[in-house]
Amino acid sequence: MSPSTRVVLVGAGHAHLHVAAHADALAKAGAEVTLVDPGIFWYSGRATGMLGGRFDAEDDQIDPRAVVENNGGAFVAGRVASVDRAQRRVHLADGQALDYNWLSFNVGSGVARDTISGCTADTNCWPVKPIANLEGLRTALSQAFAAGEAPPVAVVGGGPTGCEVAANIAALARRHAPAQARPAIRLLQGGASLAPSLPAGAGQRLAEKLTTLGIEIQYNRRVTERCDGELICDDGDRIAAAHVVVATGLVAPPWLANLDLAFDDGLVVDDTLRSVDDPRVFAVGDCAHIRGHALARLGVFGVRQAPVLLANLRAGMHGQTLERYEPQSKWLSILDLGDGTGLATRGQRWWLGRTSVWLKHWLDRRFIESYRVS
Repeated sequence: MSPSTRVVLVGAGHAHLHVAAHADALAKAGAEVTLVDPGIFWYSGRATGMLGGRFDAEDDQIDPRAVVENNGGAFVAGRVASVDRAQRRVHLADGQALDYNWLSFNVGSGVARDTISGCTADTNCWPVKPIANLEGLRTALSQAFAAGEAPPVAVVGGGPTGCEVAANIAALARRHAPAQARPAIRLLQGGASLAPSLPAGAGQRLAEKLTTLGIEIQYNRRVTERCDGELICDDGDRIAAAHVVVATGLVAPPWLANLDLAFDDGLVVDDTLRSVDDPRVFAVGDCAHIRGHALARLGVFGVRQAPVLLANLRAGMHGQTLERYEPQSKWLSILDLGDGTGLATRGQRWWLGRTSVWLKHWLDRRFIESYRVS
């Protein structure tokens, strides 16, 4: 192994934060670690609490530059434009080029908001990712409430994320607007039931809870167009909405499909997290499609993949056998409902109450503080 072995990490996702925090271990093995990212890591677990006003934006952020540089690595602020795998070189949008021996992607996911015609060009359409959008929505709504306005809000998508977002918009309104001036909040679900991925009974209990929070749930609403301050459904119905939150499901960044690597709504990797087309390339988290597994796009998987990625980068450098990642069959997921309660699920078990959200806030705080550089 050459002392100048270069490891380039593209994206400051959950797994890459872990690798960046252990850049010194890779350096001892003879590697130069460079993390490429536009700048700030937003922690998805606390995003809706930030939207609802419980947390400030700074409480939901980690500085990836500080993490990697504090542990002996380098940081480059930028976005990837292309990858020359023959030359093992990453080209950035600003013209910089970085050579690599090992390359890893952890660039998260986004929302395909172009499924609603007219939404892409509308500044009052807010996809739930990138998370900075939710800070922008919070600012816009808070300013409206301060001016005595009550702009109607529609959340398109009745999965767990859409439900959590709607609940925290209601929480933000309770914080800033008098009861008689709170906005209409409508949750538009394309199917006949709310959050069908949740355990039996949990979706119904969640629907009851959201209703008590003043949220109007509409089922079998398939939104096709955004026009003149309204949403148009496939049956021709129009729904007034000054602001639209798009929570219709997450997809891998489409630019990854242009890297000449196997792509199936994510870079296709095997269970060592290595590209099936290039043994020098890894992908983890939401931007990866692990062959043989259909994983939900949740941060918990990226967190569990992190130590496997770190071990395999080190093993690859030494020509050793790589570890295999086995996704967990059950995981804890907790929705913050903005009123001091949360809905926790693990497998088919679920519970709604104050202890759930207390546990969520404790876990989120522990994760964020583990990467804060004093």
